[in-house]
Amino acid sequence: MSNSVIIFGCGYVGMELARRCLDLGWSVSALTRNPQKVTEAKDLGLHTVQGSLHESDWWDQLPGNFDHVVNCVGAASPSVDGYRDSYLNGMHSVLGWIRQNGSQVNNLVFTSSSSVYPQTDGSLVNEKSDTSGASERGQILVNAEQACLHASAELATRRSVIRFSGLYGPGRHLLVDKIRRGDPMSGCPQRILNLIHRDDAASALLAILQAEDSVDGGIFNACDGQHATRGEIANWVADRVGVPAPEFIGAPEDHGPNRRVENSKIKKVFGWVPQFADFQSGYEDFLASE
Repeated sequence: MSNSVIIFGCGYVGMELARRCLDLGWSVSALTRNPQKVTEAKDLGLHTVQGSLHESDWWDQLPGNFDHVVNCVGAASPSVDGYRDSYLNGMHSVLGWIRQNGSQVNNLVFTSSSSVYPQTDGSLVNEKSDTSGASERGQILVNAEQACLHASAELATRRSVIRFSGLYGPGRHLLVDKIRRGDPMSGCPQRILNLIHRDDAASALLAILQAEDSVDGGIFNACDGQHATRGEIANWVADRVGVPAPEFIGAPEDHGPNRRVENSKIKKVFGWVPQFADFQSGYEDFLASE
């Protein structure tokens, strides 16, 4: 049976999701504010509209009924206002657009971030862990999550939030470039990084869209589950590309997030398994193709 999906924010993950949906024979539409992405999406075969999600001038340019709605927009800017417009106001705009169309969608999915977890003690966090200490930008993400989850069932049968950890993969390897240059690393090498490869992020979204109707939505963490430290990753990359291990500076002043994100819920509910279950296989995948 054919499916239709609209992807809001067809960027790094959204474009990969679009490719996979097209491979399944689905009808795929996209909204993006980036002119370059408009061209890329159209070349891929997507019905594409350029616009800012938090505004409403795009509503009438994307009429019709969709089976699935995926909001994976990125922040227009790293400022608090940028986060509010892109995530919270953008989510409300999506809901208004669905309401205007007057038809229920099967899936409404919002992509959030594990940055909503403020823990700094290396503890294991899951979807029920406290987010009350999140930064101002993190709290905006939490509010956008709640807007999605609390949407009326008349708008969306299943409402899901997926919290991605640090995204990496083809075309996104600033860490590798920094290590190759011999630049020092700032912060503590013992701080834990939670990562997910772009391809696994796309497959996690697709697992939600393809789930049986009887499966409930909710909040789901998506990461590889390895819980490697910054030092382990940096040293492995340095060895792999044949340069000295980087120096870490400013460790005593590093009080950034330090937690181990658990991914067992999305595995159990949707049967999702990451293709790249550790950073070594993920980095090797694109380093080998250079």
